[in-house]
Amino acid sequence: MVVITRLGALAAAGLLAAVLAAPAAAEPVTRLSDAWLAYLPTAEQRVAWSHAFALRNDTAHELEARRTRLISELETLVIGARVAGNTTLSEGLATWREALADALPARTPGRHDLPWLGADLRHDPALSRIRHWGHCEVPGWVEIWHPGGVARLEWRPGMDLDGALDQLPGEAHRSSDSAAVITPSGERISRGIAAWNHQATPLSPGSRVVLALPEVGERQSTLPASVRQEVVLVNERLPAYLATRLPGDDCSLQGKGEEG
Repeated sequence: MVVITRLGALAAAGLLAAVLAAPAAAEPVTRLSDAWLAYLPTAEQRVAWSHAFALRNDTAHELEARRTRLISELETLVIGARVAGNTTLSEGLATWREALADALPARTPGRHDLPWLGADLRHDPALSRIRHWGHCEVPGWVEIWHPGGVARLEWRPGMDLDGALDQLPGEAHRSSDSAAVITPSGERISRGIAAWNHQATPLSPGSRVVLALPEVGERQSTLPASVRQEVVLVNERLPAYLATRLPGDDCSLQGKGEEG
């Protein structure tokens, strides 16, 4: 009987040691959807989910380098257009460069609104990976980056890309055959705008549009061959960078509130 008692004591001691050695139950991870749910009861205005956003830490870490590269590439194009005698393009590209001069609050392109997160929990990020998050009031504009500069046009119901381009001054924008449309969620869509590749394209308020610069060697290009690489890079990188800009001006930032 004594042997059984000792065995029982040893088993109990072993069980206790195993319990103590086992890792503690993981703390529940707070996710972006949790932050939205906590925010909604205190929100001072209705949230327009189409203009909700979040900036992930990995996006924030690379934004300044991307902006600096773009400004440098645009500077090269400004000089190239000036050397080629294209004053309108040189001044327009200088406006692009100046519009990028300030680091602004940013977002990671993509859906970060509560309805979308709730529908696909696999894409609901941990809040620890988010620099800031929030939403913008739906703006009354669309923004067009064209070879003559940057224009904000009043958005109207039923507005499309053709109608927006018709409002631009001068003829500089006629040299572009395609455009990158950036939706309020940050999605980038390539659209044809010339007669031979035209695609009907509705515009939502808060959309941005970048008209592609004609690449060196194309019929419409007036830029020297020395800037061939910069034209290609700007056509690729500018829409990608603008997709990180907030989809409005009157925006509420929550969380850490740090700028990217």
